[in-house]
Amino acid sequence: MIASVWRLLTRQILTNPAQDDTALREACEQARYGSDTEPARRALAGTRGDHARRARYVRVLAASTAGGLGSRADKTTGPVDTEAAWADTWAARNPADPEAQLVRARSLLERAWEVRGGGWASTVRRDQWAEFARLADLADQANDRAMALAPDDPTPWVTRLRTQIARSAPRESVDETWRELTRRDPWHWEGHQLRLTHSCRKWSGSHEQMYGFARSVTATAPTGSPLHVLPIRAAAEWALWEEDRAAPRRTAAEVEEQWRQDPVMQSDLDTALSRWFHQPGARHPDWYDDLNHLAYGLARSGRDADAAPVFAAIGKFMTTTPWGWWGAGPNDVAFVRARARARRAG
Repeated sequence: MIASVWRLLTRQILTNPAQDDTALREACEQARYGSDTEPARRALAGTRGDHARRARYVRVLAASTAGGLGSRADKTTGPVDTEAAWADTWAARNPADPEAQLVRARSLLERAWEVRGGGWASTVRRDQWAEFARLADLADQANDRAMALAPDDPTPWVTRLRTQIARSAPRESVDETWRELTRRDPWHWEGHQLRLTHSCRKWSGSHEQMYGFARSVTATAPTGSPLHVLPIRAAAEWALWEEDRAAPRRTAAEVEEQWRQDPVMQSDLDTALSRWFHQPGARHPDWYDDLNHLAYGLARSGRDADAAPVFAAIGKFMTTTPWGWWGAGPNDVAFVRARARARRAG
């Protein structure tokens, strides 16, 4: 009986990264299982001038490509094929197409991460690091071609920033990439998420740097900007570190109690609600991602009634991050339980 109820609840969840974007979902299906590049070409052509949507399409398409036919990384059988995947053949046939080069660059980087794995750096073998570096070098080459073909596009600079963070590039190099990216788009959504990652303790920063960056952005971001969720993302990173990596580690209950009691963290949640969630306006392409982070912050700090309308807006489109950071069970456990509490409170 319990298992049947749980299956019913989880059927109300969809983790497809394309979410409710039908054009992107069609393109991802081909990226993962087929060979037709036309859906991706059409989808990306429609994003020209829309930097946020363009970055999202490249990111989601590349993730689908990396896990698809001809490109699955095997950590035990040697180098990954970099010519047979859908993104590789598209770029090879269209060397002057910046969009083909963009998707291939990001796909190579996704494959590099598959080889490396998602664990802490100390768990990665030497041969995995070597293959990661080879794939990242190829990604840089494709990305440089995209930059040359579309010099005003901020999207290749996002990929460069992600690669530099992954490879622990010198701070000066990261800063230069950040300047070039924000010169092209001062409020670039994915660029700011990556800069936050670079500032967090698990990479090259600290809790103080991370929160300082996030709150400096929200202090100047326009009303309605999704960047008002940035401090909530910082808090999710903080909670992950405290529960998984800090010495001594803290319990989930201890983390949640601090979240409840800290007036600045509560103010961050209030700001995200008032200056973003409750504002009218066009829906951002990464709307569901920000909604999930906001719901996570509200749920973890005990604000279930405030979380109820956020979960209603999410509907079935759960994102595995940050829900997979809360507890040791499957990603959907924390989400389903938090959603149920919010529905009762609302």
